[in-house]
Amino acid sequence: MPIALYCSTGAIIGRVNQYDYRHILRVMPELFANSLLDGIELMMLPAYLDKLPQMAREFAAAELHFPIIHADKEVGTLLSHGAAAGADGEGICREALDLWKHSCLMGELIGASQIVLHLWGGLDSDAHLEGNLAHLENLRRRAAQHGLEVLIENVPCTTADPAANFAHIHTAFPDQRFVFDTRFAAFHHQSAFLFDCPWLIGDRLAHLHISDLHDGAERDFSRLRPILHPGEGQIDFPALFSRLRASGYGKSATLESPVMSPEGIDIAKLKCSLRYLRNLC
Repeated sequence: MPIALYCSTGAIIGRVNQYDYRHILRVMPELFANSLLDGIELMMLPAYLDKLPQMAREFAAAELHFPIIHADKEVGTLLSHGAAAGADGEGICREALDLWKHSCLMGELIGASQIVLHLWGGLDSDAHLEGNLAHLENLRRRAAQHGLEVLIENVPCTTADPAANFAHIHTAFPDQRFVFDTRFAAFHHQSAFLFDCPWLIGDRLAHLHISDLHDGAERDFSRLRPILHPGEGQIDFPALFSRLRASGYGKSATLESPVMSPEGIDIAKLKCSLRYLRNLC
């Protein structure tokens, strides 16, 4: 079964172009017309909070397909900060839940059926995983009200590691499904851990995030930038996709590698990476 191929809006929108969502309207229709895409993964950004209905209307008019939305990345970070603050962290957690609420609303407006969650966050990480996990049922309930399934991503860690955290979450929430990010997995030298977990490689693995990574020492966070395109770094993508196909995986994958610069968006490079992944999918 072929794997559906998506592109993250984070590949074309960032600080360098003032987070202008209109680049989605300029770039993505051509990729659909050339059969390079099956869908778009919208990266939710604070810059969008006062534009949600307007954006959704423009996306619908352009007949763009958004099967998945990536929630604001600060949700997990703020939950960690709230847990660390103890009794004084209620306001911080409320801020995280407000960001989640807006992400879920946007997901519903654009017709998404899944939402990606960073349950913990990068350098702030997983030191307070239990505190964050205490919010998961509420996050899932809110998402369900907007017709969204929550998918948890293997975000880099400083306390445990993503594979261990996935296993812990699976024990607490056996029906929870996950996103496997190739760059984040390689960062922890865990590129193959999804194949070592029979419970994960089956139905619990719902989606893939695709980008590449330089060589380097584990937990050296400077390795995470710049975000490389598939084939530019250390990850053996042909071998990875061969194992995925052999496992029966036939869901979806999103290219996350950026093509932005002060000179503009490198459409040729974006198309090249999508063609590469399309062949693997």
